[in-house]
Amino acid sequence: MSRILILLSALLIWSTGSHAFAQDKQQSGSATTKAATETERPKTEVDELIGKARERGETVLTRCLQDCGENAIEGELEPGRALELPKPSYPAIARKAHASGQVTVQLLIDVDGTVLKAVAVGGHPLLQGVSVEAAKNARFSPTKLDGTPVKVTGVIVYNFVSQ
Repeated sequence: MSRILILLSALLIWSTGSHAFAQDKQQSGSATTKAATETERPKTEVDELIGKARERGETVLTRCLQDCGENAIEGELEPGRALELPKPSYPAIARKAHASGQVTVQLLIDVDGTVLKAVAVGGHPLLQGVSVEAAKNARFSPTKLDGTPVKVTGVIVYNFVSQ
């Protein structure tokens, strides 16, 4: 009988690291940046909520994997921290199918640290549902920009390994 291990890796955009953060500066000149981002992957419900929040004038921080350019954050950033990261269960059907690997879940986190939306953006389809449910139940401390709590996007990567 194979032993199943579920490993949880939380890769949150506000975690420490060498990556920069960006915020939409509400400038019309950002169409080039927007077009480049849109060609990288399909839009998700999280992306749509980010757009609506920005239309309302809310600050939403996102992570730049390289140079943020004109959208780099100006101000003092106090990153949020994971307070609760529930582990997803390994579904019996996925176990029988020997489904394994990483499931990436994109998050939109509110100013109080609650998850507003979680959407699977990669990984085995049999593992995505439980990963999204676990991510929805995660809790974070607020991310603050110049002392003011802001919405932030993030990613949690769940690793499912069968042995």
